Amino acid sequence: MEQWATKEEIIAVRERLEESLPDWRRPAAYAVGVHRDGRTEFTLTNQGGNYLPAVILARVVRHARGTQSYPMSLDQLSTAVEELRPAEACTHFEHPNLHHWRELREEITTRGGQLVAVFVGDLSDPPVDEHDAALRAALR
Repeated sequence: MEQWATKEEIIAVRERLEESLPDWRRPAAYAVGVHRDGRTEFTLTNQGGNYLPAVILARVVRHARGTQSYPMSLDQLSTAVEELRPAEACTHFEHPNLHHWRELREEITTRGGQLVAVFVGDLSDPPVDEHDAALRAALR
């Protein structure tokens, strides 16, 4: 199995993935949350960084740029986890998204709910839906 053990390898993979995604623009913020009982919750948010998980997530949900929300299946989340897993070999980073996505997989399996990925292209963009609004509230 491929592993990315150094910071330089992580950067190189991120750059390669970004170049392979047509029209890709790094988001100002992004996250994977859970919609349940009429509310969307984000327990981990990303703003202004962590772009390797961002581009992996974007590839899975087919996002390229701008502000948008995407319902995600458990299979899509598992794909994102597997695509990010080689980064775990690099001890320079803590890999919060990888750990969080694994926790979300378990949570959805045991408690149910709808996974949702949200990308915010620019924080000055108006929220596109309730999931986007929930992410922006979590960023504050």
